[in-house]
Amino acid sequence: MVVMASKIEKQGKQTIVTLPAELLAQLGWDVGDLLAAEVFEGGIKLIRTKTKHEHATQIARRGMHRYREAMEKLAKS
Repeated sequence: MVVMASKIEKQGKQTIVTLPAELLAQLGWDVGDLLAAEVFEGGIKLIRTKTKHEHATQIARRGMHRYREAMEKLAKS
């Protein structure tokens, strides 16, 4: 097991945890992916719940459903 250091930082009003690029590459994670955290005694477990692509697709689908009539009119023009 290779230990990779992370850091807790303050950014504006938020507190963030930075992860090394090597760790993200090993996990196949990218900036914009959504994570869930499970708390354990003395630590946490991070799980990717959606990739940024899946999240963007979900937003696009909601928008297309919500504005379906407008999209159909645009497609016909």
